[in-house]
Amino acid sequence: MKIFVTRSFAFAYEGIDVVRYETGQTVDVPAACAELAISEKWAKPSDDAEPVVKASRPAANKAKKSAPENK
Repeated sequence: MKIFVTRSFAFAYEGIDVVRYETGQTVDVPAACAELAISEKWAKPSDDAEPVVKASRPAANKAKKSAPENK
């Protein structure tokens, strides 16, 4: 997805490869990077970009498993 960078930021692909994006760049990035950058207001969708599809997340009020009991 293409984004327009409004504030310089760095993104670590798979937690290893860090790439720095500078203000004013229009770049093609993976959906995960685009979603994060747009939600944090580091970038906005480029005029010629397709819309961002948000990843589904579990409900915040969903019951969580308890911790294992220590014996």
